[in-house]
Amino acid sequence: MHKILISGYYGFNNVGDEAILKGLIEGIKRVEGPIDIVVLSQHPEFTSKKHEVRSIKRTNLLHIFKEMKNMDLLVSGGGSLFQDVTSKRSIAYYIGIIWFAKRLFKKKVMIYSQGIGPVNKKYNRWLLGKILNSIDFINVRDEKSKLELESLGVTKEILVTTDTVFGISKPPLEMGKAVLEKKSKIKGKPYIGISVRHWKTGNNIAEEMAKLCTDIVQDMDCVPVLIPFHFYKDLKLMESIHKNLDKDIKDKVVIIDEYLYVEDYLSLIGNMDIMVAMRLHGLIFSVLMGVYPVGISYDPKIQSFLHMMDREDAMEVENLNATLLYKELKDAFINKEENTIKLKEYQNKFIELADTHNHKVYDLLSQ
Repeated sequence: MHKILISGYYGFNNVGDEAILKGLIEGIKRVEGPIDIVVLSQHPEFTSKKHEVRSIKRTNLLHIFKEMKNMDLLVSGGGSLFQDVTSKRSIAYYIGIIWFAKRLFKKKVMIYSQGIGPVNKKYNRWLLGKILNSIDFINVRDEKSKLELESLGVTKEILVTTDTVFGISKPPLEMGKAVLEKKSKIKGKPYIGISVRHWKTGNNIAEEMAKLCTDIVQDMDCVPVLIPFHFYKDLKLMESIHKNLDKDIKDKVVIIDEYLYVEDYLSLIGNMDIMVAMRLHGLIFSVLMGVYPVGISYDPKIQSFLHMMDREDAMEVENLNATLLYKELKDAFINKEENTIKLKEYQNKFIELADTHNHKVYDLLSQ
């Protein structure tokens, strides 16, 4: 039986990254069959329980070296691991894991469905290019990531596919429907999902999103549903949005204030009529579940994903304006039927692409 070690941002209660891991594991098992998978995680017990794999602490070098000695392949990804914007240290960690696997243990390494950049520091750019030219295979989730790697001097073949989340089997809608019935006092109206996050240049997010919720309730007669993706961090912002609402609006806006896991989030979003999302995986979840997404961009990866669906740029969080965002949302709602038909084409395309990088894992293990 083959053995792979998976390195990524796992065990941090971020549903997007947990979905990445779920899609990765499901996709590889679907192609490879029985396989020994070990995941580096911040909370190994949580990861083992949720994904039914072995897991070890991501900072325990002794255990990591023990697993590397016996592995057949290191899979680095998916997600946005190689960037130095949200953290100055994480890029060094992920490069270090690859260096140990390749140079110390002489093992095969694959970059799997990653979004690359931004990488701003000159030293990080030089080091990343040098390390990635030494590995066995590189797979990124969008064309912009490929261009970024080429600008770093990477000369190896680069396979462009899509996010690993598209490897997840869609869950039934009943789970999400049950959550909404428990949380919402209003029945029989369309739901508009909203997922936003704190950002250093978006100080007015709570105020603008409160205005948007008010317009959704008063002018569209719909129910806004505030959905935290990185639960404990995002929930505080959702509560701030709710506090900014007038008293007669508050009871008509739903906050998902209980911790859910990947299948529950997917099912919940599948019950939305439109999804407004700032986090990338809010957009990806909505496409997977056939719900039209409206984006807010805080990072180039948001625009890159929308471009893959031939969409125009999303509103930048620095210029967040509830009035303009409402107009885009309302137009999407009016044209919902037409948009959903177009969305289905891209959904099928992304699901097919996800199988491509899983077959590449199989090829590497078979060599």
